[in-house]
Amino acid sequence: MKRREFPVVSTFSWQGKLLVGLIRLIGLIIKPFINLKRPLPDFEENPAFYTAKDLLYFAYKYYLNPPEKAETDALSDYFRQMDFSFPQAPEGATTITLSSGGDLMPYQWMNPTNAPHLWDEIGPWFFDADIVYANLETPLDITQPLSAVPEVMLNHMHFNGNAELFSLFNGSGMGRGFDILSTANNHSMDMGIHGIHQTLDFLDELEILHTGTARTLKEQQSIPLIEKNGIRVAIVAATYCLNHLDIPDDHAFLVNQSRLNLPDADLSLIKELVQKARASSDFVILALHNGNAYQAYPSAHTVANVHRIFETCGPDLILGSHPHNPQPLENYPFTCPYTGTQKKGIAVYSQGDFVAYDIFTWCHLHLGLKFTLSRLADHSVAITKLEVMPQYLWTGDPVKGFNFRFLPLNKMEKFEGKLSKRSKMEVRELRRFWNTHLAPQLSSMEV
Repeated sequence: MKRREFPVVSTFSWQGKLLVGLIRLIGLIIKPFINLKRPLPDFEENPAFYTAKDLLYFAYKYYLNPPEKAETDALSDYFRQMDFSFPQAPEGATTITLSSGGDLMPYQWMNPTNAPHLWDEIGPWFFDADIVYANLETPLDITQPLSAVPEVMLNHMHFNGNAELFSLFNGSGMGRGFDILSTANNHSMDMGIHGIHQTLDFLDELEILHTGTARTLKEQQSIPLIEKNGIRVAIVAATYCLNHLDIPDDHAFLVNQSRLNLPDADLSLIKELVQKARASSDFVILALHNGNAYQAYPSAHTVANVHRIFETCGPDLILGSHPHNPQPLENYPFTCPYTGTQKKGIAVYSQGDFVAYDIFTWCHLHLGLKFTLSRLADHSVAITKLEVMPQYLWTGDPVKGFNFRFLPLNKMEKFEGKLSKRSKMEVRELRRFWNTHLAPQLSSMEV
């Protein structure tokens, strides 16, 4: 494995550099006593249940040494050798496309003023699909002020977006924007019950479907369904936690949540959601906010839980979010628990942050995905094609002012001469990450 030549986290302001420098100094003292190269087995990432040791481990991964190796060599070999062959669509088959993006999050520097050309390079590809999806990882309570992530976040904070920021999330007028967003994540309750209502009201006004949170029990039990070209797609969503916040017992319907980061997690909620979705659709997508962040591979118990979800709950596609940096995909063979037929389900463990700007370097690589769904000869609907676009979130030249812009990581020749020395080093690091951990299984599908 090639050596990392760019900092784990990289700041711009002198305050940020000072804070990170102090944290690293403390980290260098404790690093000889930790120095982990692989993720801790069975670690439950869940702030509501952290011990002091858990918090120290999480900070160690973020600021000092994110694990690049999988828990075992067998696990990394398993992902590297993954077979992504798909069934062939019959001639003249009905097809639709689905674009999927990662996390949409409110960050201090990410706003329309700093990102007038954000979508110029990738937007025409990403938004040109029958269904466009991402994870909305912030409330949108427009009755409250924006609450954006600072350059260096040292404690838990409550997120909140606004209409201006959402216009940037939604493509800045490029195409029609998103068709559906998952609103189930660890920040769903950051603005309280009122914030959930405001967020869903805001999306309703824009005619954007949402899944994972609800204003009423009836709404929670109503499964979002999108029908295109006669193919009915249902999307259900759940999250592993709500950070330190709790839902009142009589309002459990507000957010679909369960401790999904536990080894051998309870899957009863997932099974209930997928069963309801299966009854009215041809293809079921599970938007799953879980996993362990700031590591190159999903944890072994996360993979085991995903296998159990396919085998006992039976979704067709899992779109995972939360780990913030991209992780490998999986094409998992299983027996459908409803029909008894042999199937393959794709698990996307993490596409990484999308419209966001965390100082953690790997967060600046996003996996844009586009699936083709086709009706097969037996009338079932399956994935018959996958396109992958690794995308670099370029800052522009912060000395002159931020100018965030997504660039295809491996097709950015016309921008090479415009990159600063810092950006060139960052691109080399992200290409190293792509070539080491993702390209072995995904390069044949790159666009």
